[in-house]
Amino acid sequence: MDYLDQLEAEAIAILREVAGQFEKPALLFSGGKDSITLVRLAEKAFRPGKFPFPLVHVDTGHNFPEVIEFRDRLAAQIGEKLIVCH
Repeated sequence: MDYLDQLEAEAIAILREVAGQFEKPALLFSGGKDSITLVRLAEKAFRPGKFPFPLVHVDTGHNFPEVIEFRDRLAAQIGEKLIVCH
């Protein structure tokens, strides 16, 4: 197992631990590269089941329209709940 595999395994373990220990966890999702990476890690951690938390996007109104379109398309594509806060 190389270093990146170890980091991925640790991140997956943390996601599972958070989901198991907290009553109402959520995954903040901006649509950026870091958020997309976390969504992909959550898929590895919880598939084929649903995520034990929603995706939450705090919409500041300063996003490119393409980011909003991608956010909505990704949430629909993976079938997970998306909460948008304005």
